[in-house]
Amino acid sequence: MDLGAARSVSRVVLRLPAGWGARTQTLSLQAGADGSTFTTVKAAAAYAFDPAADNTVTVTLPARWFRLTVTANSGWPAGQLSE
Repeated sequence: MDLGAARSVSRVVLRLPAGWGARTQTLSLQAGADGSTFTTVKAAAAYAFDPAADNTVTVTLPARWFRLTVTANSGWPAGQLSE
């Protein structure tokens, strides 16, 4: 995703639709300054999306360009996010 300009970002909030069941997705986050070169800034880790918590998880770190990689999802055979 492109934030459109250099910004100080302290967190990325990821959300699934509220009606979806609980699931755990393994995510890693990469960041960069130009949209073509990325460095891993958050190693792969499991994040629990829970309807009781509005199916929302927060990943923290600063950068302009991000690349999110989903490598596992306990609720579907592919990564899923809605916003």
